[in-house]
Amino acid sequence: MIGAVVNGAARGFQQLASDPKLRKVLWKALGLSLIAVAVTAAAAWFAIDYILVYYVGSISSWALNLIEGTAVLGLLAVMWILFPAIVTGICGVFLDDVVTAVEARHYPGDPPGQEPPLWPSIWRAVKFTVLVLSINILIMPFYLIGLLIPPILIVIFLVNGWLLGREYFELAAFHHLNDDEVVAVRRRNGTPVLLGGIAIAVGFTVPFLNLIVPVVGAAMMVHIFKDLGRRGRLRAPSGGGRD
Repeated sequence: MIGAVVNGAARGFQQLASDPKLRKVLWKALGLSLIAVAVTAAAAWFAIDYILVYYVGSISSWALNLIEGTAVLGLLAVMWILFPAIVTGICGVFLDDVVTAVEARHYPGDPPGQEPPLWPSIWRAVKFTVLVLSINILIMPFYLIGLLIPPILIVIFLVNGWLLGREYFELAAFHHLNDDEVVAVRRRNGTPVLLGGIAIAVGFTVPFLNLIVPVVGAAMMVHIFKDLGRRGRLRAPSGGGRD
């Protein structure tokens, strides 16, 4: 099982380096994320400036400058911390393209998957974005505590891995199975899904690597899904499947 995760990740990195289709997904996500961060930062700065001018303007100039400088540094720090999560969330909108590209390159002889219906895909992308942003915001303090108390860090990776593994596996599976089958197959193969999710969660903690983890993680999970199929671990479609 660990071998399937390692092999899937290696093939994901390799395809990202050589396949313009995967790099296109990454560049789109990075570009849109930069725009989102710039707009959010500008709005936050105007809000801070308004509060300082109209509500804190009566204090001395040096204190006002200190508060203003601290607010700017805090805003930049928050944007820096959340940027990978924003990239991940926006990337979720385009990850179906990653699944299609990986299957076309590595599994051309398999029954082709089908693009999931538009609105369910949009809803999954929204849920994925909210999930990733929520996880990153909520567990930021616990990462710091975990550095001092390692068991807490282990629990964080397990929970994060379970959530991310579920989302990424379903992303790959929905191209071939219906909703009920996806849930049944995911539960039946909880260990490889969890291991894949933990690998993604660990990747998200590494600066700069976390920017490409969404694309590589989606590619890796396609390989895990296909490996489960070769080993007979996928339930045969029963009329509602897509294969």
